This record gives sequence, C-alpha cells and structure tokens, in this order.
Amino acid sequence: MKKFVLLALVSTAVNAQEIGLAKTNVENLPESYSEVFTKFLADTLESAELVQKNKNYLFTIYPSISWEGKAYNICFKTYKIDNLYSSSCITVNYAEDIYDRLKTISNNEFFKIKNIPPQSISIKVKLDKPLTYNKVKIVSSKGDNLTRYVSVFKEGDTNIDLGNVNANLNIILIPEEKTGEVFKLLLENKKIEKLITTF
Repeated sequence: MKKFVLLALVSTAVNAQEIGLAKTNVENLPESYSEVFTKFLADTLESAELVQKNKNYLFTIYPSISWEGKAYNICFKTYKIDNLYSSSCITVNYAEDIYDRLKTISNNEFFKIKNIPPQSISIKVKLDKPLTYNKVKIVSSKGDNLTRYVSVFKEGDTNIDLGNVNANLNIILIPEEKTGEVFKLLLENKKIEKLITTF
C-alpha cells in the first residue's frame, strides 16, 4: 500500500513538471487582466506551473481572454512540444461567472481547477455624482461587464475600498488601476453582494 501511494505521488509530481502555463494573451480588455488571470491559473490549476525559461515542457497551455460581442471569450490551447494537442473555449457574459464556467471544463486531462467555495463580499466606492438607482452594474474601464446588478447602500460594513469611481446612470465604471483588483476578486469566486457608496 505504501509503495502504491509513493508511486502516485511521484506520478503527480512528474505530470506537474511536464505541463507549463504560458502568459495569458488579452484582447479588448484591461492589460492588468493578463497578469491577474495567469496568476489565478497558476495558483488554482492542479497540474501545471508557470513556464520557466530554459525549461522544456512536454505540454504547454496557452490561455487567452478577449471581450467580443458583450461576452468574455476564454480559450486554452494545449501544445505537445510544437504541435497543437487540444483546444477548449468558453463564453461568459459576466466576470463573476468565470470561475463557475471554468469548473465545467475542469475534467479536461490538463485542466483541473481547485475547488474554491463562494464568498459574499461588499465593496465601497466614492462616486463622482449622486446615484438615483438602487441597483447598479459594475463595468471595467474597457466596458466589459464585471458583475450583474448589485444592490446599493449608503452605509454598511465593507471588505474593500476602491476609492473614486465614475457613475453613469445605473453603471459604475471602475478606473483602470482598480479594475484588475476587482477582476481578481471575482475569479476567486468572491461574489459582490453590496456596493457601499459615498459622495
């Protein structure tokens, strides 16, 4: 029994060393998404590591994420040496749903995402003008939809303070320097339930 467990551990270690994860290619989205998404995958994929220079991998995963037709298009192309071995893509309308959609392709032999329980959070923002809506959608500086409509409150406990944001009717525009932070939270299966606003 001990010999079997040892062999299994050795096999897992070898697989992890043979699968490299390349930097995420981003199109029509904030540049910060590339680093955030790549690090998220490196931390949550069970059998891959970030590509290291001067190291050869049997398999390499090339992630890409773009914003087209009001949806995120996320693809993973896996190469064996220099030849395309497999390709998987998903389409997601809101960043808050990306983690759940990634789990649907988690049975892929190269793509096994660790389980992250959902967590409800609230964020605080300072508006550039008063809001007349009790629910707003949170959008990045590039226009991609980070969340569905979130309830607005003027008081309450908050997990994160994003500082100054722009309001446009029932849409909150997150500035470039803060967009990556919100994107990271959503990838980590954190659900924004409340938006605490000041003016």
